[in-house]
Amino acid sequence: FFDRYQRTMSNVSVGGGSVTDVLDRVIGLPDNSSRGESFIPSKKFSGSKPGYVFRSSNLGTGYYLDKQQQQPRSSDDDGSNQRETKRPRFEVVNEQSNNNEQQRSVRFDASRDTTQLIPPNNKQHLTGSELLAQAEQAQQQQQQSTPKTIHDLSSRGIQSSSISFHRTLTKNQLLRAQHHDNPEKFMMNELALNDEIQQFNSLAVNMRSYSYLVQFDVMEGWLTCLNHENSDVAMSVVSVLVELMDPLLLQEEQDSSGKEDGEEGAIITPMERLDNMNILVGAFVKGGGLDLITSNLGRYDESVEEDAKGVEDVLTLVESLLDLDRAGVLQFDNSSGGDGGDAEKDDAEKEMKKMPLSIVSCICQQTTFLSWLFQRIEQSNDGDSDGTETTIPVTDSSISPAVIKLHASELLSAILQHEDYSGETNGLCKLSCLQKYSSVFDDDDDVDLDKKPAAAPTEGENGKKEDTIDGMETLLLAIATYRKQDPQVEVDCEFLENVFDALAASLLREDNVADFVEAEGIELMLRCLRQKVHAGGGALKVLNFALSGSSSSSTNIYRTACETFVSAGGLKVIFPLYMSRKSAIPCPAACSEGGSNLAKKGGKNGSSSSKRAKRAAQARKRWLVEIERNAINIMYALTRHIDQDASYDAHERLLVKFVEEECEKCDRTIELCLKYDEKARIAEYQYFRSDAAEEAEQTGVDIELAALDAKLRGGGDLFHRTCAILSFACVFSKRCHEHVRDQLKMKGSGITVIKEGLTEFAALVADRTQKSQIERFIAEI
Repeated sequence: FFDRYQRTMSNVSVGGGSVTDVLDRVIGLPDNSSRGESFIPSKKFSGSKPGYVFRSSNLGTGYYLDKQQQQPRSSDDDGSNQRETKRPRFEVVNEQSNNNEQQRSVRFDASRDTTQLIPPNNKQHLTGSELLAQAEQAQQQQQQSTPKTIHDLSSRGIQSSSISFHRTLTKNQLLRAQHHDNPEKFMMNELALNDEIQQFNSLAVNMRSYSYLVQFDVMEGWLTCLNHENSDVAMSVVSVLVELMDPLLLQEEQDSSGKEDGEEGAIITPMERLDNMNILVGAFVKGGGLDLITSNLGRYDESVEEDAKGVEDVLTLVESLLDLDRAGVLQFDNSSGGDGGDAEKDDAEKEMKKMPLSIVSCICQQTTFLSWLFQRIEQSNDGDSDGTETTIPVTDSSISPAVIKLHASELLSAILQHEDYSGETNGLCKLSCLQKYSSVFDDDDDVDLDKKPAAAPTEGENGKKEDTIDGMETLLLAIATYRKQDPQVEVDCEFLENVFDALAASLLREDNVADFVEAEGIELMLRCLRQKVHAGGGALKVLNFALSGSSSSSTNIYRTACETFVSAGGLKVIFPLYMSRKSAIPCPAACSEGGSNLAKKGGKNGSSSSKRAKRAAQARKRWLVEIERNAINIMYALTRHIDQDASYDAHERLLVKFVEEECEKCDRTIELCLKYDEKARIAEYQYFRSDAAEEAEQTGVDIELAALDAKLRGGGDLFHRTCAILSFACVFSKRCHEHVRDQLKMKGSGITVIKEGLTEFAALVADRTQKSQIERFIAEI
């Protein structure tokens, strides 16, 4: 109505001028139309002027001469009955400057009496990522309040949230199917879907609501989202699962904020927390969640900050599941998992299906997560765009490739140390024949349709299948990097320790020991020890596991390993360590706590040392104790597995070492034997006088068995092994036998100490071969 009124009044002549001209004269504005000025400056709109238009241009904001009205009219237009065309009240004028600048648009708002510069409306075809960025920015501008949360944690409230979540998910699937080539159609819906997923974070305050997530099919919807085409949706699900499956929630006191009828203010008991956590994790594992999060790792680009956060969340989720499994929380079976059972299966197969599984068994049997860990460890830290070595600490804004690599090594070490992997009859694949990592998100668009189907897996030159990866080789290559140099930063030092722990744990399986020997792993460990670098400490531990084995393992493979150790010159390396010579002990890296300068100064000044220096000194002491412990275990393994029929004259070469230099190795063994015998007796005595013994007696625990455990931990185990080492030298060498008797008499002891130690050792050993050897030593010493 206002526009029509303006157009009408502009054509009414009053005294030879329009109404607007009259109003201009009343207000006091000069009539500049007659002077024909091209520009009249004005900071704000002061009313319309004939022949002028109000806008902002290169001369500034004001009235510009309207060139369109200055043009001569056509001959057939007499101007008598034709209306003057008036510009609209809200006018947008595009003008290109003389400098060929980008076009600008000015909009005048009469209601606010202001001008506003607006960008040109150039429609361009935007990519999905650009559309997502625009949608996220628009959502942040519209929603600056707190994120959406579930305030009603009762079954009714969670059911309502579940219905809303499934409705949004269904709509998203429909929009993606209808507009798969136009992301703009479904981008805002996916942002809404992300909010629907994130709202379930609030359920962590009340674990009683976990069962409702399974009851109302929320977990089923999350598993569907893990397979979503948009990786951001899958990352949102993983972040929520990380919050809900945090092991620390089991230790926190929680109120029943989502209380049901008859549960006013009830406290969630520890058993309820365990049961609800078991329900949630069981539904996740049975629904194939482990395989889905493993597949998602294949489409994340760690150079992108959001994807790096997604990788870290997946690793954190697996770590939480391992912690829950280690604590004995998870009690589930695979009877309802997978593709569903067949009604005609045998009873034996059904019983196997009902056997409880661990997270490690599910990871190794159902996914290729272990292979991804090996592939990630094999990658270098040069993951940044500038190609420099990444030693960036963990922050909220950036996650460096070195940190992800460290996290992967921690998980690999935890998985390989699990009892389900080290078991002999677990059916899990050995490290040298792991299936290659695969993901359902692999791009198969470039597959040649005319290409013939792939043939069956063939064996390469080394006799291994081409579609497998060699995890043993990956671990050895990671260690070989530090065979001559120490790690320079703490992250690399921790990564090296994790690799050594993973390798040592894998050697509890005989098939891995055979691959380790074949891959010349013993030679690599000896090279690290000869260089006296930080890797030497871990190498000594790996040799301990490679030569000792478990008590129930066969002796053939470990005898071969011991013979290989002797033939590779291992005796020249191990005996100086056994003798505790400082020139032979590996030095910890400067970036480690035990290798810093504070470790050398700590303890020298007594109470004046700082707490940090004392911690460093204790770390260095633990380093030396571990070196001595591993050296004793390796020496016992050599005396146990090397017999008189050993190859490379290993038995004779080992025995000569005890005889040479006036039996100084026997003197060192006697010193260690008496030292650890005293430590074991003190540990046993202290346990009987401790409060732990009284508590054990009150709870019905066998006190004698608990005292024996404290004795073995305090030094009794090493005392037994040094007794066996001394017996080996005495039985096979008369000279050593006489020397040991004389030295024991000089120290106020006798051969009876050795016999008592061997008798106690034989009572604890379960392996028949090992036990018969100890009994032989007792009879002949």
